[in-house]
Amino acid sequence: MARLKISEALAQLNNASFAQSYFLLGKEKFFHDQFIQLIIEKVFPERASRDLNLTILYGSENSLSELISACLSFPMLAERKLVIVRDFDKMKISDPEALKKYLENPQKSCCLVLSASEKGRAKIYDQVIQLSQTVECAPIPEYKVGDWISNQCREKGLTIESQSVQFLINLMGADLLSLDQELNKIIDFKNDTSAITIDDLEQTTGISKEANVFALQKALANRQLENSLKIANRLLDTGTDITMVNAVLFAFFRKVLQASSLQSKNLSRAQIAEQMKIRTFQMKEVDSGLSRFNMAQLQKIIGFLHEVDVKSKTTSSSQSAMLQMLCYKICRV
Repeated sequence: MARLKISEALAQLNNASFAQSYFLLGKEKFFHDQFIQLIIEKVFPERASRDLNLTILYGSENSLSELISACLSFPMLAERKLVIVRDFDKMKISDPEALKKYLENPQKSCCLVLSASEKGRAKIYDQVIQLSQTVECAPIPEYKVGDWISNQCREKGLTIESQSVQFLINLMGADLLSLDQELNKIIDFKNDTSAITIDDLEQTTGISKEANVFALQKALANRQLENSLKIANRLLDTGTDITMVNAVLFAFFRKVLQASSLQSKNLSRAQIAEQMKIRTFQMKEVDSGLSRFNMAQLQKIIGFLHEVDVKSKTTSSSQSAMLQMLCYKICRV
């Protein structure tokens, strides 16, 4: 069968179009949960029939024989039975031929959903892909996460400021499940339809825009030594781990170094943003670093960050001393 994008698969479910078996494949847990939640709602509009006919198994706990047995049993007071297997890639496939035979001739009153983060090497996985409707659940590229956040907000009836989008990306990375949970927390907190602001995020995350790793990033990009030292001290006072701080700074200065390399090829700001697949407001942050550091200096900064990463993991040196020295080196490079 042809593979479906997650958006295509969800559209089919919304139209009450069900396959006999699905294979959710990919490492983005949010897409797995999104599909499973929707198919449960669509197959069982009434709670009573759901309780009688929904079976959820786990690859690390249940066996293949339990999977097949659940699929072969008939639904009770409902048209369909729904069997969901989470972490299917962790299930021991003791009799692959039995699973293959079931998928070739599935129980018509049963819908089977196999959820796996990775495709195993055994032949049976290729057969599952061939005999089931495979749904792609791969993580989205980092440069598309901002658009995803904005779209999620629109679906929830809200808008979000561009700075707030970047704040969330910097805080959560590309983990869609965590991002969606954070958005739901913000919605519960706001209780209105106004645009999500940095102030809203401060209230729900507990992280101040004045004393967080992104404020430190901005101070260092502008070579503000005194300000960066104050922010660094406040970060450590609140229990922030230097490893996380270093990771965020490394990602930022790596982007600035990449932009500097593209700039040396006489590319315009718009062309650089397009090449790097970053949004306009992100480019403004990169511009701060571009205007204050040349390529040789940026390469040294990457070296400083690498040194801190190694020291923080292999020595008992003071985090405060390491972070203060890092700020000094970056601002005075």
